[in-house]
Amino acid sequence: MTPLASRIIGRLPGPVSSPPAAAVMARLLVALFLTAVAPTRITRADELPHDTNTRESPPAGNSTPPLKGLTSLDPTTAEALAKSKAEFLDLNGLTSLDADTAENLAEFEGGLCLAGLTSLDADTAKALALSKSGCLSLLGLTRLDSATAKALAEFKGALCLYGVTSLDAEAAKALAVFKGSGLHLDGLTALDADTAKALAGLKAWNGQLRKLAMLDAHTARALAEYKGYWMNLSGLTTLDAETAKGLAEFEGALIFDGLTTLDADTAQSLAGLKSRRLHLAGLTTLDADTAKALAGIKGSGLYLPGLTTLDADSAATLAAIEAWDGQLPAFTAFESPDSVAVATALTARKGPLSLPKLEKISAKTLLALIGKEDVEIPLIDTLELIPEPDGSAADDFVIPEPFQQRQRQQLQEQERQGQE
Repeated sequence: MTPLASRIIGRLPGPVSSPPAAAVMARLLVALFLTAVAPTRITRADELPHDTNTRESPPAGNSTPPLKGLTSLDPTTAEALAKSKAEFLDLNGLTSLDADTAENLAEFEGGLCLAGLTSLDADTAKALALSKSGCLSLLGLTRLDSATAKALAEFKGALCLYGVTSLDAEAAKALAVFKGSGLHLDGLTALDADTAKALAGLKAWNGQLRKLAMLDAHTARALAEYKGYWMNLSGLTTLDAETAKGLAEFEGALIFDGLTTLDADTAQSLAGLKSRRLHLAGLTTLDADTAKALAGIKGSGLYLPGLTTLDADSAATLAAIEAWDGQLPAFTAFESPDSVAVATALTARKGPLSLPKLEKISAKTLLALIGKEDVEIPLIDTLELIPEPDGSAADDFVIPEPFQQRQRQQLQEQERQGQE
């Protein structure tokens, strides 16, 4: 605790050592995921012919059958494997697969991973498409021809093709009749307008284009026809105003987390989108002109979780945007000379303001911040109180009683979570 901190009257008890709620939730989600993919039992060695029984040591616990060592598979072995009651079968060691073997393997009802296959002919794809598996993972494929795509389109589960980096219009059109529960093409690095139009018509496509590095206005207009809930374009590091306009008809959530800069013209185009939500996690700062352009956003959510600095003008404009969610999870310090003005501007927001990772703040800035009834900051005793950034003297002050009460409740909630 700094000497300055000792001048604050009404200090509260220190924080508990329990993990933050987000960390607890993250661990819970991981546990649920591991539970979901864990098989009911390990495939027994005697279920496989001895001459193909190449296995790695079993992993700890009841997890994926250790069959990565299998580099070849014949129909008889595939038939034995298909009888396994495991929820997930990892055959990533296979680099080739014929149609007869695939037909027998198709009887397996759990998740099927064949990431070692770098090519797949139409006949084998047709056999795999008849699989009873709920999830077919073909991560090794980098390209997909129209005949293979047409065959795979008959699969009724989730089809994972993360390795495919390019897709022509014919292959995309062949996938248009995909009957499965989900189509994953997250690895696409290039996309033309015709392919984009075909993809946009796929109801089962998940809208993930996280590795797409370039996008022109014509292709953007084609993508805008997609009727999915969201479109993730986090691979884009630049975005011009015309391309942003091209996406104007898309009504789902748009994610541009790869953008680290945003000019006012592009921001104005984004503000005119029909998109329900706009994610811009890559921005660490926001100038006043860009903030004013975003102020016209008509969507229900503007997310800027990467912001670490703001000046008073941009803070005032941001606080006035109704679509902004009020979350500043990356904002750790008020260290600029206009910190008091920035804090005052942010507290003008009509709705909650959250700075959960705040670490450094001066006494005057803190007083300006906690005057807002629904502001969320860490417990005061965890903050490093610094000298006034503008060089002015810091006086003693009393923490308002309503804020003390809120922090007591916050402490009690942390203690409750720690006990759970």
